[in-house]
Amino acid sequence: MRTDDTTSGTAEARVAREYLLRRPALNLALMATTAILLVSTLQSPALSQTRSTETTASTRPQFNIPAQPLSQALVQFSTASGVQVFVNAGVVRGINSPGASGALTPAVALNRLLAGTGLTYRFTNASTVAIERPGTTAAAGTLPAGAIPLDTIDVQGETAWGPVQGYVATRSATGSKTDAPIIEIPQTINVVTADQIKAQGAQSVSEALRYTPGVRSEGYGAASPFDVYTQVRGFRTDLYLDGLRLPTGGIEGTASGVVDPWALERLEVLKGPASGLYGQAGPGGIINMVTKRPTGTPVREVQVQGGSFGRVQGAFDFGGPIDEGGQFLYRVTGLARSSGTQLDFAEDDRAFIAPALTWRPNNDTSLTVLGMYQRDRGVWSYFNYMPAVGSLYDFDGRKIATNRYLGEPNFNRLKRDQASVGYEFQHRFNDTLSFKQNLRFSDTDFFTRGVITGRSYLSGNGEINRGGIQVQNRASAFAIDNQFKIDVATGPLIHDAVVGLDYRRETSSDLFTTGSAPPLNVFNPQYNSGPVTVDDFTLTNYESILDQVGVYAQDRIKFGQWIATLGGRYDRAKSTLDNAVTSFAPASRNDQNDGAFTGRAGLTYLFESGIAPYVSYATSFQPETGLDSITRSAFKPSEGKQFEAGIKYQPTGTKTLITVAAFDLTQTNRITSDALFQRRQIGEVNVKGIEVEAKAEVLQNFNVIASYAYLDHKITESANPAEVGRKLFSTPNHQASLWGDYGFATGPLSGLTIGAGARYVGATTDLSNKLDVPAVTLFDARVKFDLEKISSRLAGASLAVSATNVFDKIYVSQCDGDTMCTYGTRRAILATLNYKW
Repeated sequence: MRTDDTTSGTAEARVAREYLLRRPALNLALMATTAILLVSTLQSPALSQTRSTETTASTRPQFNIPAQPLSQALVQFSTASGVQVFVNAGVVRGINSPGASGALTPAVALNRLLAGTGLTYRFTNASTVAIERPGTTAAAGTLPAGAIPLDTIDVQGETAWGPVQGYVATRSATGSKTDAPIIEIPQTINVVTADQIKAQGAQSVSEALRYTPGVRSEGYGAASPFDVYTQVRGFRTDLYLDGLRLPTGGIEGTASGVVDPWALERLEVLKGPASGLYGQAGPGGIINMVTKRPTGTPVREVQVQGGSFGRVQGAFDFGGPIDEGGQFLYRVTGLARSSGTQLDFAEDDRAFIAPALTWRPNNDTSLTVLGMYQRDRGVWSYFNYMPAVGSLYDFDGRKIATNRYLGEPNFNRLKRDQASVGYEFQHRFNDTLSFKQNLRFSDTDFFTRGVITGRSYLSGNGEINRGGIQVQNRASAFAIDNQFKIDVATGPLIHDAVVGLDYRRETSSDLFTTGSAPPLNVFNPQYNSGPVTVDDFTLTNYESILDQVGVYAQDRIKFGQWIATLGGRYDRAKSTLDNAVTSFAPASRNDQNDGAFTGRAGLTYLFESGIAPYVSYATSFQPETGLDSITRSAFKPSEGKQFEAGIKYQPTGTKTLITVAAFDLTQTNRITSDALFQRRQIGEVNVKGIEVEAKAEVLQNFNVIASYAYLDHKITESANPAEVGRKLFSTPNHQASLWGDYGFATGPLSGLTIGAGARYVGATTDLSNKLDVPAVTLFDARVKFDLEKISSRLAGASLAVSATNVFDKIYVSQCDGDTMCTYGTRRAILATLNYKW
């Protein structure tokens, strides 16, 4: 067994290769291209080796690994050290580790973890180690001659369902339903890690996606309490939690699921049709949120925040083993917040808790139970819509103030209660076959009442007409996904296959009534000036049931350096919509039965340099619940198809992932809503585009994120000839972003981290393409200081101050017609005191 001073020479000999990426990103955006070249030029395995060998007592990783099965202990070792571990699954099966604790070098920690096991280790480079039986010499990532690599496992700090150290995720389950390298998936996958969410001060899922190319997450501006209106590649997306779809929330989506980012390890955006794995889904892609899970390593973190608009928030995150053997693990995350918003009188109060428990009776079986409850209360304004003349354009030389509340402070209310409970069960039968079952029940109860602007114009003295509304929307969903994973070799072909059956049932109800309210002078508001009613007219009153069942299969076939991804799925969906009598329509009932076959085919080639070109074709299918507002007929399923080609680049031995993709995406039977909320199935839409994303840890404490997206979008077919050729609502042609942060490790600024970013969102238009909303560039910044540098008693404590829209840019985020414009989020400053121990 080797000790710490016997590894560096071998590692240096194996990693003495430098590289320089010379390919500009197709000259798409100077910002993204510059960042990519910077990343690839400055980062090299040699630099990584130099950093890793400069380990002093003060910088050694802290290990707190209890006695437990060796396979689990190695995962915790990799999480704490950042060292990637390769080991044959059969070598560690059934072996226990005595554990390791203290500030140790990785080599010393391994000595303790492997004590008494009869195994040895060998560093193949500064960041990779192989665990072996004495006498074997297979390099990490390879096998002895004649062996079939079916049970080789890559034990590393990152797994598809676990945390990521830094901003660069390299694995994902969203693109394959298995723990697979992102570089091997023939579709674009963007991952936002918990570290990135924290560094950029994101307070919602929508805010966390600000730096993701091709994603439009904050169109409804500062007044939106929803994430469901996020667009990916021009299309409204679907939200998933741990691989299972959240309730859609009915026709308008008000009862859709909203998850606080404090609960998440990562956000994953799978671009393009995903029905081949997930069944019904929109053509733009899906957003999968991965929650924090129980861990074998103790987690202890508390956080206090305060900032703009009277925001006060406290949060905690605790977890770890319950028993000494590590058979039972737990995790509890929670949050409480009292906050105002950019709008006068509007509130954003929240209480949230998410407990989780894992039982691992042996190395092959685990059961994780996941629960969540979230309570939101506030004063809402129903997006606080404003007319274009008065927000986008001057009204008599003036504009409406960005903090102007157009509702009634003593009348408007929002209540949202969300609860979910479920489990994830896994069992490995042998080296070839394993089984996994995900199950969850979700319920969202949404209520709001208030005074809204009535979608009217300003009168001569600045007065706007208003009306009263009340919405009661509830959505419940039961989802279960059963899947068998098969790892087998057939001659020279290595198969990573998954076969599954899933079922989902969603019920929703919606009662939307309206009434009257007094007008308001937007420049000199006088609230409580007259009576408000909310039940004069009933706009919608329905109950709906959707049942969907699907069977799917996917095989990732490896042949040398080629990877072919082939998958198919068949879905049956049955929906029932019962409409009660409204003020404008009689009672009715609509039953639909839909079926579709969807799939994906892709091909990837893995060069030894880390470059992976790929091509793919994928289709989508999404049953639509509801009626065409004009024809009163049931909606047909929407369908999508996409061709995508791209290059992914992940240099060996570095924390870098660069993705360049070009795509051609078409949706048929598309549904939109006009300014009168009439929903129509208009025909066909096409989106062609190019996306670039680069994420890299250039140096140990220097991170860079760069992105660019170009979308060429238009309506290509419609029953209304005037719509053909129009652009999509609130979809920019160009988006770009750049973020970087640097932490000082030595010198007088030791412990200080500074970060800054810029976001560009191109011009957009409304449904009629008559209004042009100008492009906007916004800047963000962050400063963090590790308080340990002041006193050793403060080890684990940090103080950070983040600011979004630093220069307080006033802008309109979008216009949905000339009476429905929204302001974007102005400058917000947040101070965070965080303590881990």
